[in-house]
Amino acid sequence: MNSSLGIPFEVVEADVRDALAQVGTPLIVAANEPPWSTVAARLGAAADVAAVASAWDMELQHLQRVAADLAATIDPQVISCATVVGVGGGTALDTAKYLAWALERPLVQVPTITSVDAGFTDAIGVRSGGRVRYIGKVRPLRVVIDIPLIRSAPARLNRAGIGDVLSCHTGLYDWRLAVDHGDGPPWDDTLAALGTLLLDELDTAVDDIAAVSDDGVRFLVDAYRRIGAACAAAGHSRFEEGSEHFWAYAYEHATGAHPVHGEIISFAVCALAQVQGNDPERALAVVRRSGVRAHPADLGISHDDFSHCLAGLAAYARAEQLDMGVADYRPITATAVDDAWRVACSLPRVEG
Repeated sequence: MNSSLGIPFEVVEADVRDALAQVGTPLIVAANEPPWSTVAARLGAAADVAAVASAWDMELQHLQRVAADLAATIDPQVISCATVVGVGGGTALDTAKYLAWALERPLVQVPTITSVDAGFTDAIGVRSGGRVRYIGKVRPLRVVIDIPLIRSAPARLNRAGIGDVLSCHTGLYDWRLAVDHGDGPPWDDTLAALGTLLLDELDTAVDDIAAVSDDGVRFLVDAYRRIGAACAAAGHSRFEEGSEHFWAYAYEHATGAHPVHGEIISFAVCALAQVQGNDPERALAVVRRSGVRAHPADLGISHDDFSHCLAGLAAYARAEQLDMGVADYRPITATAVDDAWRVACSLPRVEG
């Protein structure tokens, strides 16, 4: 790993029971259900679970209440030596990051699906009034990868993991465009090369991802590790996050909907690549081969909501102080919206 790309989190491939038993402290668990009941049954008496916080809401006020309730109900001596553990998908992993930060405790992450890179990034992402906010950083002691546990999840939740890798396609384009206009972080050839390499590797690994094989899971984990480390070292995520993420944030804020992160990002990469004039066929080919659910009808995205959020993307991004992207530099015409919608609608329908 090039030192300028940061130090990836420690990843341990192990049975979750053994890994958590070896933590050696009381555990404060932030978990989704499922899979928590399955994991708890496997743990049995092997780990000392002091408390379990159900992870379902990333609003800051809710998280503050959860942290306060834990502090009020757990013996202070237990909290002082406890380890926070995230078990589940993105909401559980982000909740665990917040609790570890708020309670000033060490963190262990146990992603049980590969739909999002939350377990491999140090930024604590929350919602405030439905808007994305980053309020701090925390680095886990380790990330535990139990491959049989991950593969036991619905296949669509693991295939969705392509989203936060495929987003390099549109993220890199937006970054280059912004730099050419003198905006935002300066271009970095090393970071750009990482984004390009990840896209090439994704092309090679996509059939394993579609099959949810051991190698497919390992590829996504390794890609997330590198993305997380590079973003932390650079202090930004321009090579991996662009208009595709910003459109998704705008859509979620406008509608209150929260599709599976990797699925909506995969949809948005295809649509925004068309807006950019940035080889949408490459993105479409990866999504088709992966089996990811990304057709707007499968995600419940209407043409009106898509159009509204795309036409208003520049205004939304400026109001939220997001990075500059294609919508800031080019007019989003009705024709551009319709062409992007047509491209997204060419994706296959996927059951599940």
